[in-house]
Amino acid sequence: MNSTSGRANCLDASALVKLYIEETGSDILRQYLQSEPTRYTTPFCYFEALNVMKVKWMYRKEITQEEYREASFSLTVWFSQVSSHIKDLDFTSPSVFTEVQTIADNYSLDLSDAFQILSMKEGFFSRLSGESKTILVTADETLANVARQEGLRAWYFLQESAP
Repeated sequence: MNSTSGRANCLDASALVKLYIEETGSDILRQYLQSEPTRYTTPFCYFEALNVMKVKWMYRKEITQEEYREASFSLTVWFSQVSSHIKDLDFTSPSVFTEVQTIADNYSLDLSDAFQILSMKEGFFSRLSGESKTILVTADETLANVARQEGLRAWYFLQESAP
């Protein structure tokens, strides 16, 4: 795999969970990210990933409390470091929220996924182009397809070759 150092990788919640908890596809994602220095996520995806990990521990008993706490801590440390350098769109802005709602309505997405699409289109890394254009990294095939319909690059890493 060749790294494109100027390229940003936007990790959605499904990717974040697989990065910090051992699941199907975790090995593929981790191997890819070893050569990809620029990665980020939206605040929504950070909180969504924490919630998914909580459900896996508390309700589904898929992970131990120790695994839950370790994964949550590691994710939080990473997010703290990354988010301090990235000025994301303001979801509480009425104009941003309206755009997010429109995307959500057009594609039957939840607001978190729609915000991620808008963040990639208009946010911090949106000016990158060509081979450096941001890639949405996801284990959600529907989200990957919507991103592509919106003119974004996406990698559905559970079934596609690495970009």
